[in-house]
Formats: sequence, C-alpha cells, structure tokens
Amino acid sequence: MAVDIIRPSDPEFRVVHDRLRDARFAPHFDGCIVAIDGLHIPIIVPNDEIVNHVGRHGYPTQNIMAVCDFDMRFTSIVAGWPGSAHDTRIFRDTLVKYANRFPHPPIGIHFIYMRMTILF
Repeated sequence: MAVDIIRPSDPEFRVVHDRLRDARFAPHFDGCIVAIDGLHIPIIVPNDEIVNHVGRHGYPTQNIMAVCDFDMRFTSIVAGWPGSAHDTRIFRDTLVKYANRFPHPPIGIHFIYMRMTILF
C-alpha cells in the first residue's frame, strides 16, 4: 500500500514546480526535483542494543530518511537505521536496496540532499 501512496505525482519529473520558477530560488534550485533530509526519533531498545542506536545527542534513536516534493508530499521514506548511521550511508544504501522503488530523476536532473548535491 505504501508504494501506491508514497510516490512522486510525476514519476518522470517532466514539470518544474512553480515554486522553483521564482527568481529568489534560482540558480540554487535549478534542476532540483525533491528535498531529502533525515530525522532522529527517540526509541527504547534492549540494553544490549543501546550502543548501536545512540546518536550524537547521547540517547538511542532511529534514523529516518524522508523525501518530499515541493508540494510537501512525501515521495519516499526509509526507516530502520540506528541513530549512529550517517545520512549519506542511508541514502547510498537506499539507492541500492530500493533501486526499483526509489524515485530516480532523468539524467542531468539532481536531488538536493541536506547541504550536498547528488548528481545522477
């Protein structure tokens, strides 16, 4: 069910969103189709798993990567990583593990990921 609900409205990314046509966003977001970021959710884990889940703030968390389009709709969500995992590691693993379901842009278009640009 999630694959049917959480997905891009335009899987081919043919249309540039109206918000990105505003001069104040160019050239920073030219060619951008989505925004990707992660968040940490506090969790309770068994004592023998705490070390694997402690993040930079000193308590156990689960790292979640979310992808949104510019209408603030989720197009992809990946959960299940321990809080100690780096965002780039989660993103790269997602591209491999969920390659057939993760929204890929056409050649020459890119994602804005946190503060880095990931080119395809």
